[in-house]
Amino acid sequence: MIVGIVLTVALLLFLIAFPRHLKPVVAALAVVWACLGGWVLFDWVRSGERLEKIIATAAYDPTCRDENAPIRVSFQNTNDVAVERLTYTLEGFEPAFRAPISLEAYQPNERRLGPHESYAACRPFRLRSNEQADPARLEWRVTVNSADFE
Repeated sequence: MIVGIVLTVALLLFLIAFPRHLKPVVAALAVVWACLGGWVLFDWVRSGERLEKIIATAAYDPTCRDENAPIRVSFQNTNDVAVERLTYTLEGFEPAFRAPISLEAYQPNERRLGPHESYAACRPFRLRSNEQADPARLEWRVTVNSADFE
């Protein structure tokens, strides 16, 4: 966005300073804008492909030491680049129901995951609307929302 503002200001300055050379200046800035737009689109597609290569799982794990954090969340980076930081959503569903009764949205994971590296940790959960449920009976789902790549 900052680059677009700078290019627009440059266009206005060129229009004021060199009104006779309008066509080459506009053509050159159009080429620069098109290249910048192409790069942004390419980077957006590439980051979406990389995000899909992060495998996340969650399940109730009785071996977790902290009884307040009985859900083991694991991440596997199958990319060729490291993940510096990622955010994820942890949801718990009762069997045969579509609405989650436990929802932890946009949780950060600050641990760096190198290429083809895995990481697992025990996490707490909260039930929605004063619901009562056994975490061992719930179906757990993790969705990776975003990731910062190296």
